[in-house]
Amino acid sequence: MILSSYLSGLGLMAGMIMPIGMQNAFVLNQGIRRQHHLFVASFCSFADVIFMSIGVWGGARLFASQPWLLYTMTICGSLFMLYYGWQCAQRAWRGQSQVASARTQGQFKAVLLACMAFTLLNPHVYIDTILVLGSFAANLTPEARPAFVMGGITASFAWFFSLSLLGSKLAPVLSRPTAQRIIDGVIAVMMLGLVVFLLKTVFA
Repeated sequence: MILSSYLSGLGLMAGMIMPIGMQNAFVLNQGIRRQHHLFVASFCSFADVIFMSIGVWGGARLFASQPWLLYTMTICGSLFMLYYGWQCAQRAWRGQSQVASARTQGQFKAVLLACMAFTLLNPHVYIDTILVLGSFAANLTPEARPAFVMGGITASFAWFFSLSLLGSKLAPVLSRPTAQRIIDGVIAVMMLGLVVFLLKTVFA
């Protein structure tokens, strides 16, 4: 029963976290820039630990009873993605890669704020960890829930650190100005697409 619950948490979390979204794109890009990328992976993973625990132990009911919370997160997250996507589009258009300067100056505060925004203003984080995992865990016995959460935690840490280290490993190729312009352009398009999708879910 414990192993089954662990594998359920592992598989469910892996299935939700692996599709490329705004948070994954940010983690990968920080790895390419080698700009506090291990901190970013740690922050995203520990945030998942907190949100999964909240979801499994009753947080899903809060979002179900207060739908305005998720709507507010969606609108705030959309505004932030629009701003970040615009910045990426400008860098892609002008060819102003920030990879070298970011490595030198560190800019830890800016990275921390961006990481918090991509995590805390991302409605999919709450949907995946609190609503979906929380609803699934409601069918488990209290004894099985810790193993379920540990499975989800394993998937989160493995994915974010793999993504970050992969970006760092590929940095010599992907940090070249031309490659970085392409990456910034792809992220800008992705952010715009996500903004349209999220706002449609709110105002549809």
